[in-house]
Amino acid sequence: MATRWTNEQLAAIETRGCNLLVAAAAGSGKTAVLVERIIRIITDENNPVDIDRLLVVTFTSAAASEMRERIGDAISKNLEKNPNSKVLQRQLALINRSNITTMHSFCLDVIKNNFHLIDLDPNFRIGDATECTLLKADILDDLFEDEYNKSEKMFLRLIEAFGGSKDDNKIKDLILDLYNFSMSGPFPEEWLIEKAEELNINTVEDLEKTKWTEVLKQSIEIEIYSFAKNLEIALDICENTGGLEPYCENFRDDLNQIENIKIALAGSLNDIYNSVGSFNPSKLKTVKKKEVEDLEAQEKVKAIRDEVKKKIKALNGDVFSTSLEEAVHGTLYMYPQIKYLVGLVIEFKARYESKKKEKGILDFNDLEHNCLKILIDRDEENHIIPSKVAMTFKEKFEEVLVDEYQDSNNVQETIVNMVSRKLDDRPNVFMVGDVKQSIYRFRQAKPELFLDKYNRYSQNDGDINRKIMLYKNFRSRSEVIEGVNYIFKTVMSKTVGELEYDEREELNLGADFKKVDSDNVFITSDEEGKKIQTAGDVELHILDKNGEEEAKELDGDEVNDANEEEELDAIQLEARIVAKRIKELTSRDSDSVYMVWDKGLEKYRRVKFKDIVILLRATKNWSEIFTEELGLKGIPVYADTGTGYFETTEIRTIMSILHIVDNPMQDIHILATLRSPIFDFSVENLSDLRLIDKKKYFYEIIVNICKGEYDDIVSEELKTKSIYFKEALDKWREKSLYTPVDEFIWYLYSDTSYLGYVAAMPNGIQRQANLRILFQRAKQYEQTSFKGLFNFINFINKLKKSSGDLGSAKVLGENEDVVRIMSIHKSKGLEFPVVFLSGCGKQFNLMDLNNDILYHEELGIGTDCVDIERRIRYGTLAKHAIKKKFKLETLSEEMRILYVAFTRAKEKLIITGATTNLERSCKTWSRAASLGDETIPPSEVLKAKSYLDWIGMSLAKHTNGEAIRDIGGVDIKLNNKNLSTWLIKFWNKSNVFVDEIKETVDEIQNKKLLTEEIAVDIDEEIEKRLNFEYKFKESTMLPSNISVSDLKKEAYEENDGETYNLFRGETLRKPRFLQEEKGLSSAERGTIIHFMMQKVDFDKISSVNEIKMQINQMIEFELLTEEEAKVINPWKIKKFFESNLGKRLLRAHKEGKELYRELPFFTEIESTRVNKELKDEIYKDEKLRLQGVIDCFFEEDDGIVLLDYKTDYVELDKIEEILEKYKIQINLYTETIEKITGKKVKEKWLYLFYIDKDVIYE
Repeated sequence: MATRWTNEQLAAIETRGCNLLVAAAAGSGKTAVLVERIIRIITDENNPVDIDRLLVVTFTSAAASEMRERIGDAISKNLEKNPNSKVLQRQLALINRSNITTMHSFCLDVIKNNFHLIDLDPNFRIGDATECTLLKADILDDLFEDEYNKSEKMFLRLIEAFGGSKDDNKIKDLILDLYNFSMSGPFPEEWLIEKAEELNINTVEDLEKTKWTEVLKQSIEIEIYSFAKNLEIALDICENTGGLEPYCENFRDDLNQIENIKIALAGSLNDIYNSVGSFNPSKLKTVKKKEVEDLEAQEKVKAIRDEVKKKIKALNGDVFSTSLEEAVHGTLYMYPQIKYLVGLVIEFKARYESKKKEKGILDFNDLEHNCLKILIDRDEENHIIPSKVAMTFKEKFEEVLVDEYQDSNNVQETIVNMVSRKLDDRPNVFMVGDVKQSIYRFRQAKPELFLDKYNRYSQNDGDINRKIMLYKNFRSRSEVIEGVNYIFKTVMSKTVGELEYDEREELNLGADFKKVDSDNVFITSDEEGKKIQTAGDVELHILDKNGEEEAKELDGDEVNDANEEEELDAIQLEARIVAKRIKELTSRDSDSVYMVWDKGLEKYRRVKFKDIVILLRATKNWSEIFTEELGLKGIPVYADTGTGYFETTEIRTIMSILHIVDNPMQDIHILATLRSPIFDFSVENLSDLRLIDKKKYFYEIIVNICKGEYDDIVSEELKTKSIYFKEALDKWREKSLYTPVDEFIWYLYSDTSYLGYVAAMPNGIQRQANLRILFQRAKQYEQTSFKGLFNFINFINKLKKSSGDLGSAKVLGENEDVVRIMSIHKSKGLEFPVVFLSGCGKQFNLMDLNNDILYHEELGIGTDCVDIERRIRYGTLAKHAIKKKFKLETLSEEMRILYVAFTRAKEKLIITGATTNLERSCKTWSRAASLGDETIPPSEVLKAKSYLDWIGMSLAKHTNGEAIRDIGGVDIKLNNKNLSTWLIKFWNKSNVFVDEIKETVDEIQNKKLLTEEIAVDIDEEIEKRLNFEYKFKESTMLPSNISVSDLKKEAYEENDGETYNLFRGETLRKPRFLQEEKGLSSAERGTIIHFMMQKVDFDKISSVNEIKMQINQMIEFELLTEEEAKVINPWKIKKFFESNLGKRLLRAHKEGKELYRELPFFTEIESTRVNKELKDEIYKDEKLRLQGVIDCFFEEDDGIVLLDYKTDYVELDKIEEILEKYKIQINLYTETIEKITGKKVKEKWLYLFYIDKDVIYE
């Protein structure tokens, strides 16, 4: 059946003799139009054009292949109808010579055919991305070494201003970023020099003339509009609320000052500075509380005023934080540094090009730039003109057709201009795309190129530059289309989105979804036919991360353990909401049967898992959790994440083997290899290896085992395994010396049978595919200029670092019945019956705005002024302008990404997102919605931090948005013109969990009959297992480590009638600065005395002055603080050494006897001594680790003397109590000393510093 084209499509197909821009909305059939245009051009019976005289540029190789195939099929079908057509036969013969290609492939062809014009080796190859990354790193290292040798002043200032604290990586990355950015333009060196020169500002007048000033004015204008709108609303509330009339004067005065700023925006920078700086809101008038009719209204107007004051204060503290003169000085101060930085980038570019030429390689940037070199010449005035090669192309190509034109950049635009007649009197360029789907600005795509023509080209027949708009959507149902139109009409504008989403841009229904009837439904039963549901409202599910509700009772049974549910994070909860909704859509037991239209069957059928996609803005961290949660619910799922490859078991195992083949002295990799199934060393085997010699590498130990050095302590099993490993490793190491890496890896797979082994593991096909991908990457590596295993390992490490982790090998078939998870970017060009757009609460990534240096194609280079001499840093006007512009462009890009996500849905769109505080969010959305009539003001759209904010503020104006308005509490003028229907549902942690409990209860009821039939013996076994009690249960309650002080304290407090719990949890103590007592505690004082007794020099204690000198030295060496030193009384230290015990200690020191001070120890103690309630027969062999520090002990001829210092408060008549208090501690010390030394402790002493007395235990 012939395709029925719309009038607009037909015009796009048939219009000739002009530059034609086709603005094709999502789902409007632009690819079909492009193919049909080509077919009609090449099959025109009156004036046929050979297909090889058309240049068709597509965005991807896959798109080019698909287009070539579709054109070939169309020609073949026409030949079947008209087999004698010479035209069709000729076109079919020429199809393989057609120029249907990507821009890079076209550039490559131009270079291959004209290499001699740019002095290029004809044997060049395209360098691997990682190879080029390694080359760049080497060149940067050499460049920096040369710069350090020269020690130029500007280089050193650059390093000090923007270098890292530890290394130069930060500024190296800066050079690479600036290089990569500049290469997106046609003439990178010219751009760099020009933009550096723009910083050469000498006067305020020069500053006025810059593009930065214009951008700042536009940005401030948007903000000022927002301030004025908010103040007008507040004034209106004051005028209409009894008791608030006195506030009116304040708000009128504020509005007058805002009006002055608006007027100043039309003037000079100085006017703006003065008007913003002079904003001075008057003190709010006093109102009598009892006369105020609406206290909430009063709080609202005060909040509005406070926010305006805060925002203008922020403006003064940001853009206007410095004077104009200082702004000029800062820009000029940074000029020589940025000029030097640009010089480094240009030098890096030259060295990189030289190195590539030496190695005979090109990178992807070179393809476009070398092609440009071939296609352009310069005239006498240095203007760009087409070269002879370009002129040949101009004559050859009858038409140049560019697909996805919204994603072109300036280099590609220049190439198209050179090979086409776009700028001549016989224009021949056809451009098709949708600027609302331009989502590759991070690759330096320039939607402005599309927008410029969109705004300039006319819709009139016969004009040399024409545009045609395809606005009918043949993909989606009306419910989806109306939902898309409503959201983007409300929030998309020239400010945010770079396009007004009006009647010209909105989607129009073009798809014909038939009504459900008995003839077009694929059902299995009459009962199923009664429950059919299709399409439905667009759904918004909002998770309140802070919302908590108590679990409810279900059917009289209390929901147990609700409070013990694990602490789920927001991503898990959102994934569970999605899983629940998927189960509802696909379940055969639900109240409705959801059906979708199947083009193949031409009938409605049940929705399948493969009909569903979950789109995420970024898949990192999210896709893994979604995959796990959906898997737990029994939903088959596949995540095209682009991560996880290098973390898979099979890749880690082979990489570990490669590491030890290169260098076996790597314990981590050798352990991974030994533990793998290839060698099957057990944990016990590895422990035995380590215990043989803790200082040697594992490889050294294995070598010695093989030599028989440890035969007396090594088991036969371990020796056999070690010999097998050593022989295999020796064989591999020898083979690696002469075998290419890719062949060596395949040899490893074969020699170890590992490729076959992983096939038997879970997900074996995927694992085998991953190993094959490693082999393919090794093959790519062998084609680079690097060789050898060591370099391959570095190659892979750099690949991980530069590209991030790679996705696992793709083994999923197109018809696999699984839910797919993918990023929005990867979904572009695809369509799905049911789309879940999740993670909408995730905040926009604006981290790049915080970089030290920002760059923009039009605005140039913006930097902080880092004044080395004055040690200050502040943003220059250029940086402020670029920052403002970046934010606008980033949010516009995010708006378009959201549009792409919405328009993937054919039949059902479900949106999910989480917010930290639902009440606060609803109030913010409602207030934003109250400021506009049918749309949200751009100033409010700019305040959004996530997709959910945009959707929420839009729906606050929608008739179905009462749930948001009820919480928001703001009067909003509703948009009653829209036709979209929405279902909004709020969730919190509790009701997500309660819904899951309901499902579980239902499952239990369904299985109850089966449970009752279980055999009695199985019941008994279950009861036995569930009632099992661990024999050593009490051991699990004991601490594994206990101190002598703990035992002493427990014993003392038990005797004192109190209980000290050895097993209690940690308690939190107030930090010192919060405690009322600021001095040292008693425990700290005691520690200081002990420290002094440990460190005091026994040879310098003959006088108090000598002791004081030692204390002062400890302060000088920062062993003590002055405050701590005050605790030590040198007289008391002297008195100790004058005591009988002190003299004995000094004698032992002089005679060189054994003498230990502050000796830490660890030993074992029976658990029954710690807990007297433990049964001896069970716990007699249970030991605990006992730790402590012995103050001092020394040896005399007939035994050891133990000495313990005490600083407690003591009364002379209560010495016996002190002896009793420390009895257990001293006894434990005694046992420990005797165990350590094997000698008898003959005396045990306490020295009481408080009363300067030594006492002995009898």
